Amino acid sequence: MAKVKIITKGRSGTIQYIEGSLFRKNVYEFYWEFGGAGTFAIIWFPKTDAEWDKSYPWAAGRRMEIVKAMAEDVRRKQAPSSALKWEDGVVLLVGG
Repeated sequence: MAKVKIITKGRSGTIQYIEGSLFRKNVYEFYWEFGGAGTFAIIWFPKTDAEWDKSYPWAAGRRMEIVKAMAEDVRRKQAPSSALKWEDGVVLLVGG
């Protein structure tokens, strides 16, 4: 079971997507920052499967599966009334 951990440093931070056990963890860190004008937060992720697969071979072929699971978990925990808006390499949590 994957775990999502949100780390805040001022108006931005990272979101850790963690898979594995205590002794063998696989972690991907997404960068995020607070938005404005109806956007609660902006989360960046690699734009292509090739870029993702090269950097994270443990998650090869699962880029959008992981990104969608992470984004939905963050939305549910931090801004349940928001909606997810997908753009190229970015997901926005916007006012719903």
